[in-house]
Amino acid sequence: MNKFMYLLCIIMLIGALPSTASAQPALMPMPAKVQMLAGKTQLNAELGVYISKQQQALLTPLVLNSTFAQQFTRLDWRDVKNAQLQISISQSAAPLPYLGMDESYEIVIADNTVKLTSNNQYGMLRGLASLSQLLFSAEQPRELTNLTITDAPTYPWRGLLFDGVRHFLPIADVKRTLRGLASAKFNVFHWHLTDDQGWRIELTSYPKLHQHASDGLYYSQAEIKEVVAYAAKLGIRVVPEFDVPGHASSIVLAYPELGSGTTLTQIERRWGVFKPLLDPSNPKVYQFIDEVVAELAGLFPDPYLHIGGDEVDDSDWQKNTKIQAFMAAKKLADSHALHAYFNQRVAKILATHNKQMIGWDEVLHPSLPKNTLVQSWRGHHSLSDITSAGHDGLLSSGFYIDQPQWTSYHYRNHPIQPTQAIVAAKNIVGKVEFTLTRLKGSAVVGDVTIFSNQQGKLYGKVSIAGKGSFITENVNRVAERYQLQIDTWMGPTKLTISVDKASNEAAMIGNTPYKFTAAVIDNPSVKQLNQALTEQQHRKKTANVLGGEATAWAELITSDNLDTRIWPRLYAIAERFWSPASLTDERDMYKRLAVMDNFADQQLGLLHQQQFIKRLKQQPAVTSTDLNALLTFTQLIEPVHYYTLHHLAFLRGDYHQQAPLNKLVDVLPVESLALKQFDYSVADYQQQCGSQQLATLQNQLLRWQQVLNDNRQLFLTINEWQASYLAIMTALKNKDKLNKTQAIEINNGVIAQVINSINLLKQARLSCSH
Repeated sequence: MNKFMYLLCIIMLIGALPSTASAQPALMPMPAKVQMLAGKTQLNAELGVYISKQQQALLTPLVLNSTFAQQFTRLDWRDVKNAQLQISISQSAAPLPYLGMDESYEIVIADNTVKLTSNNQYGMLRGLASLSQLLFSAEQPRELTNLTITDAPTYPWRGLLFDGVRHFLPIADVKRTLRGLASAKFNVFHWHLTDDQGWRIELTSYPKLHQHASDGLYYSQAEIKEVVAYAAKLGIRVVPEFDVPGHASSIVLAYPELGSGTTLTQIERRWGVFKPLLDPSNPKVYQFIDEVVAELAGLFPDPYLHIGGDEVDDSDWQKNTKIQAFMAAKKLADSHALHAYFNQRVAKILATHNKQMIGWDEVLHPSLPKNTLVQSWRGHHSLSDITSAGHDGLLSSGFYIDQPQWTSYHYRNHPIQPTQAIVAAKNIVGKVEFTLTRLKGSAVVGDVTIFSNQQGKLYGKVSIAGKGSFITENVNRVAERYQLQIDTWMGPTKLTISVDKASNEAAMIGNTPYKFTAAVIDNPSVKQLNQALTEQQHRKKTANVLGGEATAWAELITSDNLDTRIWPRLYAIAERFWSPASLTDERDMYKRLAVMDNFADQQLGLLHQQQFIKRLKQQPAVTSTDLNALLTFTQLIEPVHYYTLHHLAFLRGDYHQQAPLNKLVDVLPVESLALKQFDYSVADYQQQCGSQQLATLQNQLLRWQQVLNDNRQLFLTINEWQASYLAIMTALKNKDKLNKTQAIEINNGVIAQVINSINLLKQARLSCSH
């Protein structure tokens, strides 16, 4: 069985797609500047390499193997005249990567040689990453199109949060992920090491932490030092997270005297936010932090240390009379002030160990030391507050890759939002207040205002409680309703409302329907709307944003599905952090992403394809023919978006550390690249209405239908996919009936996404028939 069979349809579709960047190479992240030159350069199977003798140590076996494994028979050191790859580095930088390091490089491919020039070894690493991708996507083995690349990153901080707590992820997973990050030009590995469900660091100062709060699953000090050295050779900083004062169940379990009231007798197995907090009034807490930070400083040389600071449930603080008396004595008005007091003291402790503090949104307070870096998980409105208060900021909202979401959503997300034209309202079409009901947690509430500007163009302003406001020009009138599309922290969000009566059409969060009700608000004020628009559009631009981090929280991630949740999407997020903000062509991005999907598997040995194939093979009595059919079917479905898989697990009682993640949906690719390309082809047909285009699309549906017909019994035996299979078969049988639509429903965490594609084709046919 060819394990790349399931990409066959994607490759066929991509080959037929035009692209605005068709002359550009398939690189991710795309360099700042690429100039194509005439001619080709053929590299030998045994590549001759030149670099000065003083700098040869920079090209460690790790660097060469992680870059060029499987691309050359071997690499030989040569003199400059006989080397096809000539590397020139101005000077060696510090051996440990650092914030603001120069990562620029230039590649010139011409005259049968490749010249890579950089100011230091970190630029060299980024250039080698681009060269490896060029070699992989070459039409002929080791044949490169002549070109010049001039490149440097947009943001100095480009990271991935790696959660090794919720489910322990061994060192092999860590190193493999680091190799992938290096290939995508990331430079920060944010290692989440402590949380309610475990303490994953071996410490000599407080040994009960790893002895009693880890199930024996923790990283030894030797392993941590090994990872730090391994990452440094790849140009990646390792920043640890030591979460205080909340998410502290594991600390309170091991050392209950440090807590604020709630005690534990066993490790917390559930997912969520829990009561155990450290006690800010207890001097022993600060001694504990001081000694832990001292030991962490010896393991992690990077000057930054993340202290978490998020999701503090202050119930124990409110009930504890000793803490309340402490607050009164210190004139701390509320829990937010107490938290700020705690953070000030922690920052001073970090400073004594030459560490600079990072915290999540909740640490923001007027008294927070200005050199604290604040990471936003709440959104751009929070990031604006962070930078307006004088802090450097990082953005993670919109880059949560533990959630299944379309890559295009991440790609539209910018750490610094592009400047938009000022929007002012002339007329208000209507206003509603809404409630979006989630499967777990409180409902999302807010209001929507539909308005037009002086030119009569429609806009929508969506305000969501606790999340700020969003302005969108993506507003369409459909019959007596209005459809708005906006990107929220939940994902790409489509709302359908009526402005003259109550409405209850489901909201779509990506591919997933959510219960939605809206009621009309009478007599909205144009004056008040314009005042709100003015305030929102004149908020301080987030100029001191250092970059961002994708997050791989591990409630639903284990070693068996880690890679399927990270790759290949992370290449597109890497592009958002590295490449110019002007690079926004989603269609071209998807074309290159399909190449990166194979590059990550074949060149780097990342396991996203293998993990998926392995799970399919574990189905009872699956033959090679069955496997081909299963792979074809997976092109037609997607896992539900946002946190729906988490919420479904909660509803069935499986939202905890010991719940098995052995379902097909747990490894199902988060996005069907085949359907994405199919939908682009439908859009082309709707513009051009070509009969051959229509025939090609219909033939593709017939091929899918044939596979499903031929393997009916197989799909009916797979409980997870049975309902989706039946829904897809119904939709395919009605594919020619323009007046028929098929509802999209959640079936065991799976969405029959091809139904949306069929409906798009129906609409396109109807449009072309008119």
